[in-house]
Amino acid sequence: MMDVAFVSGACTRLERLETFNLVLNKTRREQEELLRLASLSVADGGSTYDQRRNLAVEGPLLSPDFVGVFSPSEIEWRSVEEQKRDWLTAQNFWSLVMVNRQTLRALRLDRSLDSLAHLNINFFFSTLASLPHLTELDNTLVRTDLRDVLDLLPNVRCNRSANLTLPDQILTKTYDHLRALEIYGPVPSRTFFSLLYRLPNLEDLRISEFVRRELFVNNPQTMLDNTPTRLKGLHIMSGAAHLGPRLAERIIPWVPLLTSFTIDRLQDETAEALFTHCKNLETIRQSDDGCTLYEIRYDTLRPINFPPPGNDPRPTSKLFKLLQDYPSLKVLDRIDQRLVAADLIAQKWLPLHKLQVFRCQIVDVDRLTPSEENMVARTSPLEFSRLGVNSTLFNKRNQSINLQKDLLSRLGTLINLRILDLGYEWRDVWAYSRPDCPRYTYNGQEYVNYGAPYENTLELTLATGLNHLSGLRHLEVFGFEGVDHRIGKEELEWMAINWPKLKIIRGLQEDDHLEKMEPDPVKTELRRYMEMLRPDVKHESLSRQGSRKV
Repeated sequence: MMDVAFVSGACTRLERLETFNLVLNKTRREQEELLRLASLSVADGGSTYDQRRNLAVEGPLLSPDFVGVFSPSEIEWRSVEEQKRDWLTAQNFWSLVMVNRQTLRALRLDRSLDSLAHLNINFFFSTLASLPHLTELDNTLVRTDLRDVLDLLPNVRCNRSANLTLPDQILTKTYDHLRALEIYGPVPSRTFFSLLYRLPNLEDLRISEFVRRELFVNNPQTMLDNTPTRLKGLHIMSGAAHLGPRLAERIIPWVPLLTSFTIDRLQDETAEALFTHCKNLETIRQSDDGCTLYEIRYDTLRPINFPPPGNDPRPTSKLFKLLQDYPSLKVLDRIDQRLVAADLIAQKWLPLHKLQVFRCQIVDVDRLTPSEENMVARTSPLEFSRLGVNSTLFNKRNQSINLQKDLLSRLGTLINLRILDLGYEWRDVWAYSRPDCPRYTYNGQEYVNYGAPYENTLELTLATGLNHLSGLRHLEVFGFEGVDHRIGKEELEWMAINWPKLKIIRGLQEDDHLEKMEPDPVKTELRRYMEMLRPDVKHESLSRQGSRKV
C-alpha cells in the first residue's frame, strides 16, 4: 500500500498519514512460510539466530536526498527479494511524507518501520522541520527529546511518543502550543510537574506510570508556582498502587478542572481527593482490565475451589459517592470496583441523565445457596407458616428479591445508558498451565476445574426485577460474566424486545479461550436461542480483545 501510494503519484495532498504494525500484518501465505522457516532446523536448511540477526542487503537509492539516510535492518526471516523490497518501501514511505509536506496535519510513525530500514535521526528531525502544518505527531519509531519536538513543530497540538528522553528532564522554557501529550513510558515526578508548569495550555496528559522507587516530589506547589493547572484529562495507566497517598495529596489538588480521570487502581484516598478538589468530573475509567479479574489480588471474591488472599477487607468502595456527588457523570468504567448492594441502595442518587457507561461489580446480594433453594422449592406454602428453618429461608429469599428489585429499579433510572456491564472474565485463564490446578475427569475426558461464578451477585431474572430495566432504550452492551445470573430463555426474549439498540452481550460467548474447559450445553443453547431472536447481537468478551484503550 505504501509503495502504491507513492509510485502512483495520486497521493499528493494527504492530511493524515498513519502506519501501524507492519511486522504482524502479513498475508496467510506469508505467515505459513514464516512458520515453515521458523520450524526448520539448521540441518534442514534453517538459519541460526545469529544468521537471522545479520544485516539485510542494501538496494539502490531512489533519490540523492537519501544518501546516508538509511542503513539495512536485520535479516530475521526475510528472503533476499523481501529485503530488497523492504529497502525500496522505506524510501517510498519517506518520499510520500516529503511529497505531502505542505498538507500533512497528522503523522503516525510506528516502530515497525524500523524493520524495513534503520533511519538516520538527523533526517528524521529535518523532515519534521519541513512539515509546517503538522498538528498531531504519534511517534514510536525514533527516540526523541520532547524539547526538540516542541521546538521543531511550533504548531503541534498533540504529541504521542514511546521514545521520549525523559529521565531527570526539566523543561526550561514555556511551550504554549501543546494541548495533548501521551508518553508510553515511566515518568519521573519532577518531569511530570515540569510538564504541567511549562505546558500551560496542556489539557490532556497520559503517562504509562511514574518512575518507581524514586524520591517523589514533596513540594509540587514550588514547581507549579503555586498555580493550579488547566488540565482536564489525567490518565495514569499503571503503577498506581505504589503511589499511596501521594497521588491524593500532591497531584489531585493541582488539577481542579479535571473532567476525565483514568487510573489502574483507585484507592479511597484518591477518591476522597477527587470529591474534594475536582468538581467537574464526567469520566472515571479503569486503565486496563487485564485478562481476568482473577489477577486482581485485592479482590476477595474468588471462584469456588480457589482460596482468597488473606487479610483483605470487606468488599466496599467509596466509588458509589460518584453517583451522589457528580450529576454530570457520563462514564463510570471500573469493573475492578466492588459496590456492596446495600451500600449502593442506601445512597441518595441524583438524576444521572448523562450517565452512558456503568461498569462495576455489585456484590453482597444475600441469596439462597443452591441447597437452600432446593429446600424452599420442595416446601409447600402451608409449611412456610411453621416456625423454623424453612420460614427463615423463605424470608431470606423475599428479602433478597426485594433488594435486587430495588437495585435494578435504581439502575433503571439511568435512561441514557449505552453500556451496563456488571461482570468480567473471572476465571484464572492460565490455570491449565499449572500442575497444581484442580482437574477432573468426565466421560473419559480430563477438564480443568475453573470454578463457579461469584456467589451473592445479582440474579438478573424477571422474577428479581430485570423488567425494571425496560427504560434503558439506548442500551447497546449488556455484560454479566462471572455473575450468578440465572438468565434463561424468558429473559432473553425480554431483552430482544425491550432493548432494540442492543449490539453486544457479554456472558453467553464461547469459552474457547480456556484450555480443557468442559462444554456448557446450557450456555450454548441460550446463545443460539438469542442468535435466533436477535441475529444482529454479538456475543463476546471484552477480556479477549486484550488491553483496553481508554
